[in-house]
Order: sequence, then C-alpha cells, then structure tokens
Amino acid sequence: MDHFGGAETRAELAAAAPAKDPAILALEKELETERAALVEAEAKRERDREAAVLREQIEDVRRRRKEEEALAAAEAQYGPLGKKIEALQTIEGLVIVRAADGIKARKWMDQHGENPKVQACRELARPCVVYPSLDRYDEIIADRPVVVVSTANAVLKLAGLGGKELGGK
Repeated sequence: MDHFGGAETRAELAAAAPAKDPAILALEKELETERAALVEAEAKRERDREAAVLREQIEDVRRRRKEEEALAAAEAQYGPLGKKIEALQTIEGLVIVRAADGIKARKWMDQHGENPKVQACRELARPCVVYPSLDRYDEIIADRPVVVVSTANAVLKLAGLGGKELGGK
C-alpha cells in the first residue's frame, strides 16, 4: 500500500506511465551521439596538438645540431669565434660570417659611412657568409632585411671597425 491507501508499487506505476514520445527519444539519442562525437573530436585535437609540439621540438633540436656542426666546421676552417668568425642568432636561425679583408672593409666603410643602404650592407656581408648557404641567406634577408645590417656589423667588427654599429645604434 502506498501513502494514500493504494496498493500500487513503483513497478506498477512505471508500467502504467505513458511511454516517452518517439520524437523525444530520437532527440535524446541524437544528443548522446553528438556528445560522444564531441569527446572524440576533442581527443583527436589534443593528439594532433601533442604530435605537432613533438615535431616542432624534433625540428628545433635538428636545426640546433646542424648549427653546432656548422659552427665547429667554421672554427676549424677559419679560426676562433669572436676573432675570425662571428655567429649571429636570428629568428630564422644561425648566420655565421668570417672576417672580410681589412682593406676592403675599410674602403667599404669610407665609401658608405655609418648609415649605409641595405644593398650596400648586403654587398659587404654576403661574400663573408659561411653558414647557411647563400641561397638560404638570401631568403632570410628577403624576409628580414634587418639581418643583413646585423651581418654587416659582425663583418665590420671582425675587421676591427666595429666601434659603432651601422644604422646609428
């Protein structure tokens, strides 16, 4: 007996309850399916992000290894870092330059002064680039022209003319 004097049990009440509307059941099933798809999409996105981070780390370590090998080779061929070669870390990677002929560097400085045009900096720096390849260096300076000024500054420093940086800095 229930509280109101009836003999109905819960099972009897459930059996007597009207069946759910088929449209509601279909919507509930669709919602359940969409929630499961959302969980799977989120999991896939997380896996893809994690894989991308790992690929980026691999590329970074590979690039740094190549740069270290290039620096060692440049030191072996031209002489010590800071005396015969300079290494410039740029957003695009390492650029290694060797010393220019002192007479050519002084002549260049006399001709162009402390505020040379980018093309003049390129003419001084490009022949002194040891790493990366000249094609890659040209790509870097096409995207980031300021790198050519930094490279020219390094060449002048190696030639003993680096008291003031180009561009009036």
